[in-house]
Amino acid sequence: MSTVRTKPPKFRLGDWVTFRYGARQVFAQVIEDRGPLGANRRRLYRIRLDQDLNEPIAFEMPEDEMEKAVPDKAAILRYLKQGGLVKILHTNLQGGRNQPRVWLTLSPRGEVSYTCEASRRLIGTGATVPFWGLLENKIFLPKKDVIIDYLKTSFGLTREEAEEVVEAVGTAP
Repeated sequence: MSTVRTKPPKFRLGDWVTFRYGARQVFAQVIEDRGPLGANRRRLYRIRLDQDLNEPIAFEMPEDEMEKAVPDKAAILRYLKQGGLVKILHTNLQGGRNQPRVWLTLSPRGEVSYTCEASRRLIGTGATVPFWGLLENKIFLPKKDVIIDYLKTSFGLTREEAEEVVEAVGTAP
């Protein structure tokens, strides 16, 4: 009696991957592990590829044609400094019930962005976005420490990195 041993899966549900799609490198999210169904028992995954203005498309890809996609810390800091933090803080200017939770994610081009959908998350704890953290697209000074703590706990920044992001965005009295 012989047994066929299968390798453990390289990716899990929710993982972000990158691969060649036509002439360009794209980023997509694993939505299903189909198992070793491919030719020569290649492991297949169902992935979701978001297209800029169109509905996302889902299709199967072999494991060996994809790599794990992980943005580097520099890309995250650049995103937050160049308007990302302001966009995130704009999601909670109302307060009240059901305050937004935000994670960092990737666009189809691999650019760091944010999402309020837990299923699209790549980085972050999903902490509630601080209420009324902005004044005229600058960090509201009385909320500066709250914003720094939010960046540390939500996105794993050090205190120095969080302060650097706040300084780049600027503060308002």
